[in-house]
Amino acid sequence: MTLFQPFLILHITAGFVAVVVGFVPLLTRKGSRAHRLWGRVFVGLMATLLACAWVMTALHFNTYFLALSATASLTLFSGVRVLKRKRPDLRLEDRAGALDWAAALGALAIGVWVLILIATGESDGPPTVSAALAFGAIQSSLWDLWRFARPRDWPFSADLWRYEHLVKMLGAHSAVLSAFSGNFLTALPQPWSQLWPTVLFHSLAVIWVATLIVRRRLAPA
Repeated sequence: MTLFQPFLILHITAGFVAVVVGFVPLLTRKGSRAHRLWGRVFVGLMATLLACAWVMTALHFNTYFLALSATASLTLFSGVRVLKRKRPDLRLEDRAGALDWAAALGALAIGVWVLILIATGESDGPPTVSAALAFGAIQSSLWDLWRFARPRDWPFSADLWRYEHLVKMLGAHSAVLSAFSGNFLTALPQPWSQLWPTVLFHSLAVIWVATLIVRRRLAPA
């Protein structure tokens, strides 16, 4: 057995469980004990999955896995970290630290690198999906960098952390679901077997956040 195989087995196992567990925090009341408990379980599974993904990418380089690992890692990390950065306008300790900056800059660099590899014909993964993931990493990192540099500026609000957490955790779940679908739901045509979870979950995130904003504005002062 090569060094790659144990990490692959653990990666797949954690991914299978994360696909199922990820639905539980979505369906439980936000802020409840069950939501926090299953959210932590999901984060632990995703962290295990991503740690294995980085090791496998280092052992057997592939631009698709690199872009997917970067996008999912930043989304998960930032989605959890924002819970500790709720009010950067009021508390200096809620502002981004060195680790936050490093994660965002690292994902940005990887996203640009993957696009260069695709443009120069040196990509060894599916170009359409790899490019979509690279753009996702760039978009997420630029958003975080703007929020870090200008924490009080647009579109800041007292509830922004809630919207960010929702969007990013949905993004993390869609990433693992995309990998699962691309590998096991082979009846669907490429690249849609890998892209449909992203389209579905991003649409859900937009609708969900819009609903929360409308409810917030209509609520009595």
